[in-house]
Formats: sequence, C-alpha cells, structure tokens
Amino acid sequence: MAHFRDFFTASAALAVTASLLSVPAFAATGISSPQRTAGQVKKAARTDGRAVNVIIFGSSVADGWVDPTGGGYIRRAFVNYQNASAIPYNVISDAVPGAPITQEEGMYQQWIDTQHPQVLVISWGTLDDAHAKTPFSVFDSQVRQQIAMGLAAHAVVLVVTPPVTKASYTTYQVQEPEYLAHELAVAESFHSPNVYVFNVFDQMKQYLDAHNQTYLPYMANSWHPNRQGHKLAGKLLFQDMLVQFGLSGIPFVTPAATASNSSHGQ
Repeated sequence: MAHFRDFFTASAALAVTASLLSVPAFAATGISSPQRTAGQVKKAARTDGRAVNVIIFGSSVADGWVDPTGGGYIRRAFVNYQNASAIPYNVISDAVPGAPITQEEGMYQQWIDTQHPQVLVISWGTLDDAHAKTPFSVFDSQVRQQIAMGLAAHAVVLVVTPPVTKASYTTYQVQEPEYLAHELAVAESFHSPNVYVFNVFDQMKQYLDAHNQTYLPYMANSWHPNRQGHKLAGKLLFQDMLVQFGLSGIPFVTPAATASNSSHGQ
C-alpha cells in the first residue's frame, strides 16, 4: 500500500527542504499513508500558540542516546518542522532504553492517558527485540496495540523506522530488517488516514549508498548513531514530514459525521 496524498505540496515542500538541507530527496520511498476520502475532514493544526503534544514510544535510539545536545533524530525532525511551520511541538520521550517492546507493556496506556498526545511516534529500533529473540507474533501484537491506543486517543500515529547502526550491517543485518518489515506491515494493515509510515532506515541506507559512504562516520557504537547519525536521520524524517504534511501541521482526520462533536486532535 503506497498512496501519496496531497502531493500538490511536494514541489513547494522539497524546495523549502533544499534550502534547509543538503540531503537528497528519498521521501517518495519513505512515506506511506491511505488516501483520505470525501467523507472525512481534517482537524486543523493548532494556531493558538499552544504546543502540540508529541510522545515517543521506543528504546534508546528513539530516546536520543549519544546526541545530548540535539535530543535524537525524532526531536531534531520536530524542531526542524516547528521552525518551518511556526507550529510549536512539545516532544516527550516515553522511550525506554534497553527495552524490548514487551518490557513496559503496562505503561503505554497510562502515558497516553496522562500526557494527552495529539501525535504518537512509534519508533522501535528492534535491536533489543532481535537480541531478545522476541517472537514476531508477540512483536506484531505489541505494535498493533500501541497504534490502536494512539488512535483511540485521537492521536495521529507516526510509525518511524530508526537510523542505521553498525549492528544493522553486521550482527543483526538479517534480523533488524525483518522486525522493521513486521512493524511497517502492522501499521499498513490499519488502512487508517491517521497512521503514517516513515521509513528512515531504508532511506538512510540509500543515502550512504548514493554517497559511497559506510556507516562509520555516523556511528557512536555498535547499537547507536552518533550526533551526525541522528542529525542525518532527523533531516530525512523532517524532509518526509514536510512532503507529507506541508506547512499546515499534522492533522487528525475525523469522519465528517462526528467531526463537529470531537474536541480531540489538533
């Protein structure tokens, strides 16, 4: 499933990107979302100055390890998007370093209930699960539950694959892509206008290939990107967000029949 809606914004968005970034556009292979139908409406992004709450589920890479000043690729992407769109975002990390996807199973709903996200970013690096040999059926079930929790809270769900690491090319060169494929397949299976896929992992591999580079300049250690790795991944994610959403924010799409009664979203 690869429907690319609102591509009338693509040229303008990529023009802005080109002025901000020196990163080639791999967005067309990194974005996937269902086509919005005529029976649905978008709730506009906030323009009243209140920050849009964004929470992150994942582990150490999603938490921004080894990028202490930039906060990691997800925060970097939202900072860039905030600067481009003038819409404030409050990014909260609920990522649990060192955790396979099952470790904090009982906490996800509590975090959603207490932090009231308008955007939920799910970005499992999958190395912890590959190391723990989490069964794919269990992994799929956990991803599905987390997406469903976000949608039930009227949050837009972004499923984002992680930056590449040394382990992506060595110890877990087979396992990590397998887990990521499962993660993306679960997201796609929702066929929801409020679930988006951003495949940073494959785009970063493409970038390295296109520039005849190895992972070495971007790696802090076997499992974590360094500052440059987070910076590159954040730019790729920002570029995708800009093409997908333009400069108008990240909208929650509500069925037209119930849109007037909904107080959630952005």
